[in-house]
Amino acid sequence: MNTVGEARNGMRWIRIDLHLHTPASEDYAEPNVSFLDILQEAERRGLEIIAFTDHNTVAGYEQFQREIEFLTTLEKAGRLTSDEEARLAEYRRLLDKITILPGFEFTSHFGAHILGIFPPNRPLSLIEATLLQLGIPAEALKGGVCSVANTRHVTEAYEIIHRAGGIVIAAHANGPNGVITETLRMGTSGQARVAVTQSPYLHALEFINFYTDHEKFTSPGFYNGKTEHYERRMFCIQGSDAHRLRRLAESDAQATHRHGIGDRYFEALLPDRSFEALKALFSSQDFDRVRVPKRDQKQWSLDVARFSGSTDRQLLRAVADPSAAAALWPDVAALANIGGGVLIVGCDPGGKVTGVERPDQVTDALRQSVAEHLTPAPYLSFELMHYEGRDVIRVEVKANDPPPYVGSNGTVYVRRDSETVAANRSEIIQLCRQAIAAGEPSPLDNGETLELPRSGVEIVGSQRRGGTWIYEVRDLRTTAGVTRDRAQGLWAYAISRHEDLREGRVDLQSQVRWRGRLGLWRAYRQGSRVKYDLVHRDQNGVIDHIFYGVSDWGLGEAWMSLLNEAGARIETDTADFDQEEAVEAPPPPSEIETWGERRIRWRGRGGLVRISVDNDGQPRFDLVMKDRDTGVIQEYNNVPREKLSEAWLALIRVARPRTGIEVVSATRNEEGEWLYVFRNLRTGDVSSAPWRLQDIEPGTVREYAARMFHQDMPLDQEKVRWWGNIGYLRPMRSQVDLVYVDEQGVTHVYYAARREELTGEWRELLQLYGE
Repeated sequence: MNTVGEARNGMRWIRIDLHLHTPASEDYAEPNVSFLDILQEAERRGLEIIAFTDHNTVAGYEQFQREIEFLTTLEKAGRLTSDEEARLAEYRRLLDKITILPGFEFTSHFGAHILGIFPPNRPLSLIEATLLQLGIPAEALKGGVCSVANTRHVTEAYEIIHRAGGIVIAAHANGPNGVITETLRMGTSGQARVAVTQSPYLHALEFINFYTDHEKFTSPGFYNGKTEHYERRMFCIQGSDAHRLRRLAESDAQATHRHGIGDRYFEALLPDRSFEALKALFSSQDFDRVRVPKRDQKQWSLDVARFSGSTDRQLLRAVADPSAAAALWPDVAALANIGGGVLIVGCDPGGKVTGVERPDQVTDALRQSVAEHLTPAPYLSFELMHYEGRDVIRVEVKANDPPPYVGSNGTVYVRRDSETVAANRSEIIQLCRQAIAAGEPSPLDNGETLELPRSGVEIVGSQRRGGTWIYEVRDLRTTAGVTRDRAQGLWAYAISRHEDLREGRVDLQSQVRWRGRLGLWRAYRQGSRVKYDLVHRDQNGVIDHIFYGVSDWGLGEAWMSLLNEAGARIETDTADFDQEEAVEAPPPPSEIETWGERRIRWRGRGGLVRISVDNDGQPRFDLVMKDRDTGVIQEYNNVPREKLSEAWLALIRVARPRTGIEVVSATRNEEGEWLYVFRNLRTGDVSSAPWRLQDIEPGTVREYAARMFHQDMPLDQEKVRWWGNIGYLRPMRSQVDLVYVDEQGVTHVYYAARREELTGEWRELLQLYGE
């Protein structure tokens, strides 16, 4: 395959992304991004032709033009500041390398999206006139709104944009709000699908999941001109549909627009980077002059690493030869000492891809260097990747042995502020503590061995970096079924008590009851269980271990003897920490028999009982607070929202589950038909056009949600098992309907959420009620 920029008959391959949004779109994820940021990111991604395609507007391109015109006017008047002069120079440099085309993403009558792209010399007033012809109201021309009612149908829009001189592309045709998806969703005839994909006014189909969608109508291969009724072969491309600068990491589960600029692009063999050359290609039959690069998940992750730069757990290094690779062993040591990470060889820290000339020699040199210089030697896995037209080596470093990993020069290397540096004294001590915590029980000076509890947690170290305390938490629990989500509350409690000790708010020595070197600090009841905070001191009487939240089942004979002998007073109210099990509110009166129930949801010393709405439609909050010293609970009822601090709002706000469907609205039209707007919780997308009941396929999740919505609303509180402002009803074998009341007092019902995909508070809610 030819590389980008390689000439052929006076033409070269040019990288193109025709689907970029700007802050002029109402759903743009990063509203503070500048147009210069967008162009600089496009340059980093090697793009030479891009288009600004905001929702139903050219306001983004207009703002971009006005900024350059304003700077040019200041320059002519001799009034540019030094910053403005540098900004204008940068714009000019980038515009010499990148062609920016004006355009829009139009929302058609039933919600399908269409890209209209125009030459840069086209007056924006004429493009706006095209939008008016398409049915966009004059008052919405500058709004960048995603949904507009009563616009033109798809095929009409194709013709209008085409006659206006634009390139017509069906946006994300096989995805949400795509022309193919909408015909399948609405159950229209095959003729409708032929019309929206074979129109003579349509230049190209844009696909998502270009190489992974293999369904009949949603695969690019279906439109190769060899299928009956689909004889017109189509140009099939992809675009990023970027609503942010850079792609988010896979760990960010809440984002609805994940892709960044240039994440999904195509390449075209063109004589130059002009609109005219591109339109001429799309009007031809030269399908071999368009190609869509195939990328796998590791290349996506390399994108994230490359453009976010080096961090504590990932490094980018450019190497000129194998000898330079051999000098990377301190980086490997630093990664091993923090538990492992990734070293990318062939990219400099600024993100430029330099490549590796002799990858086999570089790999051997680095492997041999690590074996010679590091004790113990960490495990290394090497993967050669072809990325951006060059060879890049991805090295995964795994720490199979406890730290520290020591260099042949006697130095222990760590990562600090995204740099590899020699460890200082406190960092070396911290690494040694980690090694002790990860290894066998440490021998005591008199030959005794500390028998560790098998539950609870221990703070094994803390360090202040950049004004923030970083803790190493050792989780001692070994029982089956204990999840990381359930452990968070105990961790928060342990850190809170640790900080009390560090700041001198608690006199530990005066509160501990000792038996030899073992001590009992505190016993408290949590739900139906009794928990203990235990301590251990060395032969000099210095406390060297504190174990928080230990259950008696996890204790050996010596610890049990301590508890029996100390005669611990068990506190009935747990104080000032995030509980693993919420405290139940008083049960309803015995004469009321109901499936529903309400329990308090705690965070720290604060708890949320319920959110209600007063007669004026304003939210009111019933809250409780524990006294730090006595543990006595104080109630605060009917608190208005304006009285809430950020800490209370953080407790109230719960992220939507990433499974199920929500009925955003249900209204009747003039004919009395119900119209539904749904939110797909897996993608976050809201249907841009309302669904009629007769358009919803029976037996689907949407049909279930629409039917149950009428049964549930207004919501009967007694039918819900509540945990503060979240709850559930109708638990099924594999699914459950969830309820959330937000800080505005609005009730949301999430229908048919899959149990195994629930996380965080939603999973804890079901665990709390034994579901």
